Amino acid sequence: MKIIDNLLSEQDFNIIKKRIIYNPSFYWSWNPQKVFKGDGQETLVSTIYKGHKPHLDDHFITLHTFFAAHLDVIGWHRIKVNCTWKTTTYKVDGYHNDYGGLSDERIANMKTAIFYCTTTDAPTVFDVPHESVDCIENRLVIFEGSRRHSSTTHTEGNERRIVINFNYF
Repeated sequence: MKIIDNLLSEQDFNIIKKRIIYNPSFYWSWNPQKVFKGDGQETLVSTIYKGHKPHLDDHFITLHTFFAAHLDVIGWHRIKVNCTWKTTTYKVDGYHNDYGGLSDERIANMKTAIFYCTTTDAPTVFDVPHESVDCIENRLVIFEGSRRHSSTTHTEGNERRIVINFNYF
């Protein structure tokens, strides 16, 4: 696992904030589950890239421009933005890897990266070995795509926990 703090310059991070995080016309899709079907945790999601093509061209260009070199990307599998809200209790949302239905061969060389857009008390947690990464804005964590991880709920910090999730080769 690799953690990089202050990944983007202040100027570049402000562009991400303006175009995506605090953009009132940014496209969000309501999702009735966060991790598993029927988990009852509502979330907002915006899929930027999936299925070998961008879904939101302008936002894909922005994210590709700012992150591809940092991640040493050969090819994207999926890019999505996740948004959850502050709660009254802390909870681990559910351990998973981001490629549930894909075979081990297909995920063997994939990487996952999470870019934290806001600061909250909701770390990303890993089950084996048990580790956690604090949710601090402008932080990037990179790990093997097959590694099981989970988001958590937050009770302090920004009203919204917004992360950009990258799955790539």
